[in-house]
Amino acid sequence: MKKSKKEILIRADINRNRLYTTLKGTLTKEDIATLPNDLRKEAKKLKPGYTAISNVKEYNPSGEGINEILNKTMKAAVETGVGKVIRVVSGEEGMVLENISKSEHGYSAIICKSISEAEREAKKIENPRENL
Repeated sequence: MKKSKKEILIRADINRNRLYTTLKGTLTKEDIATLPNDLRKEAKKLKPGYTAISNVKEYNPSGEGINEILNKTMKAAVETGVGKVIRVVSGEEGMVLENISKSEHGYSAIICKSISEAEREAKKIENPRENL
């Protein structure tokens, strides 16, 4: 079985007013400890109401304290003016994240199975007239 490479990426796309977050591989609390602050730093480059696309499809949380960091990261998104959240998931972890975002922060993410589907959903949000 091939071990997946760790990847943690947060990137602001200023032209599209989007924040992209990617978590891949088996990540511990220590691996993602700076995620809330990293998100704040990138989100400052965007206008309020930005669309967040989080790709956690290949993410495998490991150990205690992960949900606490993810909760702080979601809080940081809300505090920096996130509009819609689109989450690329596979399976159960997506529901764990959805439960945190709903119960702790009062929002539901649009759930997608691929980045291309997430991009299509973002375009629908950003250009609603094109969907008529």
